[in-house]
Amino acid sequence: MQIAVGQIRICAARVAPCRIKEESEGSSILALVTAGDPCEYLQGRKTQHIEPGQIHLNPRSGGTVTTGYSSGILCEIEHNRLKKTIGTMRGHGTTWEPQKSCIFQGIKPKRKSKATGLIWKFFSVLDELLGESDYLATGLGLDEQIYRLLALLLFEEEGSLEKIQKLWVVGENNWTSSLDELVDWIRQNAHLNLTLTDLEEQSHYSGRHLQNLFKERFDCTPMQFVRRQRLSAAMEKLQTADLDDTVTTIARDMGYRYASNFCCDFQREFGVLPSVVLRSSRGGGGTKVGFDKRNREERHWST
Repeated sequence: MQIAVGQIRICAARVAPCRIKEESEGSSILALVTAGDPCEYLQGRKTQHIEPGQIHLNPRSGGTVTTGYSSGILCEIEHNRLKKTIGTMRGHGTTWEPQKSCIFQGIKPKRKSKATGLIWKFFSVLDELLGESDYLATGLGLDEQIYRLLALLLFEEEGSLEKIQKLWVVGENNWTSSLDELVDWIRQNAHLNLTLTDLEEQSHYSGRHLQNLFKERFDCTPMQFVRRQRLSAAMEKLQTADLDDTVTTIARDMGYRYASNFCCDFQREFGVLPSVVLRSSRGGGGTKVGFDKRNREERHWST
């Protein structure tokens, strides 16, 4: 079974005995081995044995995977996005290069790994969410969480996690001009698929600090604020649409891959389907109540 959670392709699979020669594709495979026979990964002269219960980050840099009968969860991890996430969470540039194969948390680990436990719990929760809705996990931005959890694993592996955590300690919750600039930047780029890492990189505040500041200022999380700006910009596009504009083209302009996801988010935010707003803008009747309500909220936030 293969699904897409945001920009990540995830596959839950059972594998028969085989040998796979990897080729570099600008992405790694994150494999959570749930059960079955041990696997073997040969990279150059180094051989690694992957047991059930372990997590393997395969850089796809020319190694060879030999499997028995096994099952697990596979995720495709983009190198550039992971490097950006690592650098932003670290607070400065990163020297991480996607060339080394990593195995996290064996059956008899030398030390207990908090990050590894979080990854297993995360995929358990993800499975429950997908049971409720195919889009729920994407709507919550959980693809970003996979990258951030993987960054934690790599920090823990190199022994720098405690040092980096000190950078995330929340200071005083004072709203500054740089945060006003961040809000303006969000509004100007609402059509893009912004992530918490993007906001950290732009503002130089930690995600935890941004959570506190936005909660106090706007009574929402940073990503909820991003989503509202994105949908408000979509509302404006619908109300001023050209004759050749459709709900699908506007959804794509606002960064949605699927119009159905856009319609779901839009109706949840404004209580009306985007098609109704589009018809109304062309004299076909409809309502603007939801948008008027949001405008009132925006005025309240800016005071």
